[in-house]
Amino acid sequence: MLSFLKKITGKTPTTQEVREQVQEESILSASDTEQSHQEKQEKNAGSTGIVTTLSLHSSWKAKLSQQEQYALSFMAQELAPLEAGNISLAGTSIVPHDAGVEVTAFVRNSTDRPILLREMTLVVLFGDQQLFTRQTFDLGEVGEIPPRSARPWSFVFAREHFLQLDILLTNWKIAFELAQKKMVLPSQLELEESWIKALTDEQKNSLIELAKNLPALKEGEVNFQSMQLHRAEDGAIHVMLLIRNGSAQSLSFEQLPLALYDATGDKVAEGAFQLNLTVNANTSKPWMFIYPPEMIQKAEPDFSGWKVGLPQGS
Repeated sequence: MLSFLKKITGKTPTTQEVREQVQEESILSASDTEQSHQEKQEKNAGSTGIVTTLSLHSSWKAKLSQQEQYALSFMAQELAPLEAGNISLAGTSIVPHDAGVEVTAFVRNSTDRPILLREMTLVVLFGDQQLFTRQTFDLGEVGEIPPRSARPWSFVFAREHFLQLDILLTNWKIAFELAQKKMVLPSQLELEESWIKALTDEQKNSLIELAKNLPALKEGEVNFQSMQLHRAEDGAIHVMLLIRNGSAQSLSFEQLPLALYDATGDKVAEGAFQLNLTVNANTSKPWMFIYPPEMIQKAEPDFSGWKVGLPQGS
């Protein structure tokens, strides 16, 4: 029997008991899935939202008893109503697995049309949006989810992708990575929604590896760590920095003068950047600085090595 069903089989649980079993829901607009080019969902369900009914994949029907199917059906209908036009993940259990951990969740569809999902990256978070693991799954294997339905599915996250060890996953959540407003990597490296959406999978993996190997900040230390540099087709230079705040207070930047130096020590570019950036206490945050062609002072820089810093005299 699925472990999370043990608490509700053999009795009639209350709505509150069912919702306490389910973790915080991850909600993504259906327009962000592969079907976004198709007809748009009318959000006409009113403020009460959509109640989803159980839809079982044939493989689940074959292995579940009638009692278990009834319990799942009850859970699906007692989940919090979902605003029309969305898909969501509502986690119900996380248990050890030979390969890592197995997370069971309802995949919910609150549109008026069946939805067949595609390959997507899912994450498991704990605490204050701390990233435990991330992995790409072919959600097409879940099958076509009927309108206004909830389909249970199990996802095995491989141990090789774990970013944290020896932690207590009491306050956890499974989520669509694209639906996250914030995600905290190792070494308290914060990614905001715009970065989660903009970075490629390769860039995220590189950032995670960097985060895992960052040296600890000294108390009160603030520094700018060089991460990535490339030249755009229009001649602008894009520089990605990691701003690290080891102080006990949040730091806000409204304007920041920065100079870029190449491997020879020559100043390549200089500019004052208008920012609306806050780096929380004892966290790090990546930021992209773009030097347009008019800020560039050296035509043929040597970028075999480079650094940024405050301009002399600042």
